[in-house]
Amino acid sequence: MKTHPHLLALMFAAAVFAQTTADMSKTNTMSFYRDASVLDEHRSLGKQVDDFQQTFPAVKIDPKAMTAVKTTAEFRLDGQPLLWFAADKSKAVLDEHVFGELTMVNVTTMGEGKTAVVGKIKEPGGTLAPRAVAWFLMRSGILQTFVHLESTVKLDGEKNAGGRYEAAFSGKHLYYTNERHESSFRFRFIIEEDGTLRVES
Repeated sequence: MKTHPHLLALMFAAAVFAQTTADMSKTNTMSFYRDASVLDEHRSLGKQVDDFQQTFPAVKIDPKAMTAVKTTAEFRLDGQPLLWFAADKSKAVLDEHVFGELTMVNVTTMGEGKTAVVGKIKEPGGTLAPRAVAWFLMRSGILQTFVHLESTVKLDGEKNAGGRYEAAFSGKHLYYTNERHESSFRFRFIIEEDGTLRVES
């Protein structure tokens, strides 16, 4: 039996996608770069946008009018990307079936002993693995892990009990003033039983 080359290509792409999606719940370390960020992709669309979008609205997704964000393409639910550019390309928006409106938190500048509420996920403990949610928030820039250039973040430990998820992360980010600097940071990412997303330093 002959298999059409396009069918083989689709099967291969599906296998790669499934592997990539699964890996997000098992990945222990990720690196993030300004020139491979949602901000950089947004500006490539020809829009003048400020550094680091402050809030990410949750809206009904219209795939015909909106553009799926490529930077976060590996993060999907039921095959649909979680992050999109609005129809007018003015901002990045979230799928309202998954999240409420989320607020950006810069984990590099929180200060010790601080807490910040990011927003809510609508089905905590559902299809999206909690660790994958954390990596998605970092990849999308909702949890901002660098100021200027890049960062590397690693998972130091996690626990999931009684419907509550908590993960400890540490990282380093590279930035420049008049010279090159590297700064360390730590934070805890929490998903409460009711879906509240929170970070603590």
